[in-house]
Amino acid sequence: MAKKQKIKVDLARVYDAPTGGSLITTLAWGDEITVTKTTSKHVELKLQRYTEMPDGSYQPSSVLGYIRPTKSSEIKPKDTVAAPKDVPVMHVDFADVQQGDGAVIESPEGKVVLVDGGDNQLFARYLAARYRRSTDMKPKEIDAIVVSHGDADHFAGLTKIHASETQAKPYKRLFIHPQRIYHNGLVKRPRKKTNGTRRKEIEMLGKTRKVNGRLLAVDLETDLLTVPAAKMNEPFRQWKKALKAWRKRGPIHFRRLSRGDNDAFDFLADEDIEVEVLGPVLVQAGSATGYPFLGKPKKGPRIGHESLSLTTAEFGGNSASHSINGHSIIMRLRYGNFRFMFAGDLNDQAARDLVRAHNLGDQSLRAEVFKVPHHGSADFSGAFIRAVSPVISVVSSGDESERKEYIHPRATLMGALGKYSRVEEPLIFVTELVAFFNMEGYVTPERHRMKDGLAVVENGEAVLDNKAKQRFFAFSRAAFGIVKFRTNGKRLLVYTNSGVARLKEAYAYHIGDDGMPIPQQVVHV
Repeated sequence: MAKKQKIKVDLARVYDAPTGGSLITTLAWGDEITVTKTTSKHVELKLQRYTEMPDGSYQPSSVLGYIRPTKSSEIKPKDTVAAPKDVPVMHVDFADVQQGDGAVIESPEGKVVLVDGGDNQLFARYLAARYRRSTDMKPKEIDAIVVSHGDADHFAGLTKIHASETQAKPYKRLFIHPQRIYHNGLVKRPRKKTNGTRRKEIEMLGKTRKVNGRLLAVDLETDLLTVPAAKMNEPFRQWKKALKAWRKRGPIHFRRLSRGDNDAFDFLADEDIEVEVLGPVLVQAGSATGYPFLGKPKKGPRIGHESLSLTTAEFGGNSASHSINGHSIIMRLRYGNFRFMFAGDLNDQAARDLVRAHNLGDQSLRAEVFKVPHHGSADFSGAFIRAVSPVISVVSSGDESERKEYIHPRATLMGALGKYSRVEEPLIFVTELVAFFNMEGYVTPERHRMKDGLAVVENGEAVLDNKAKQRFFAFSRAAFGIVKFRTNGKRLLVYTNSGVARLKEAYAYHIGDDGMPIPQQVVHV
């Protein structure tokens, strides 16, 4: 009889035959599976196999697979799986969304929190493959979506989830109902006003107020569905359309988060998962409440990072872009002995304020896993990294075009992550570097001449546009870039995929009595 179980070992290879055969995939600790039979030599299970299609996508199909530990492993088949209640593993995955952030937190009992979502379809495609068989009538319930801040590379990709509902192929569709939407309250205005004039920098975040010589952004929103379209730039308008559509499936609770709003994540408390909201830090002066405008850092190479001494630096002017980045939602998730720090696009100036607010030196910002701020930008605080003192760092970056080239991650940032780790050999992952590509060689694409959005047709055939794209050297994606974490609170596994199905980069830790992480052997069958 088929029954739901979870993988009990770190990594388990799955083959297409009980003896011999080809490798289908590798499952990880905590993955839920359907077991159809367990013998003394193997575990038989149902799973999805993905076949590459001509358009580059992967179509799933249901097949039987087999976990067959070797005699040398000293692990019996029955010990590779267990009842879900006996494998209370939390999943945290950081997906390669190119230039942007996109992470999924899934509790042992299946509660799902999305943290950002990039600005393209990659995050939606990944989620559609992970959460299959959703429909308009039976959408996937998302317990919360956290938008760290209002830059398009952190949330515009979430609207692609809604757009996926119209995909012709079922395996590319994902229907969701988010129960909670959390954000920092800042909404970007259109670059131009209705009269065609360009907005000033200090007008990009709405109303402001000057308090003690410091400019505050005080136009803070909560329910994004009540914000007039005229106050939103185009990514926010598209986001509002998606939210309207999802609300038809059920209520959505909107909340603006700032430091101390930990109760927003009380829905995870019954699984002993805690979330602290560490930032942004609101400023209150008299009747004014808002976020201080932040300035631009000094130009030129930043070696040494004067932020280590926590002295006041010169940050010039009032920058809307630096302000919306610096006032990202910063949160630390704890499950048992392991903590995950999600740092949005926190920059140097805001990070200094955060370190001061949390009393540097008392470990109040320490975390074992660190989602590095702002894709590895040079605008970072060494003091903040030292306060976090990470064991494993994840940089979410991918400069995929000339328009989005920022030299991420910067060499100085990567050096600081190593220097301020609490262990001798820290792990530093970069999402774009854990994606793998096949070399396809030179290709000559065929593109049709277009008019009014339609192909031009002559004599019953579409006319080719030979000038649209010349011959070029091509690569295709062989493996989606994801840094995957699994923990039961006592032990932590981190691994990545490879272009070769058998190869995984994997590491495991537990926490010693002194609070220091201790490496462990990865159990692989």
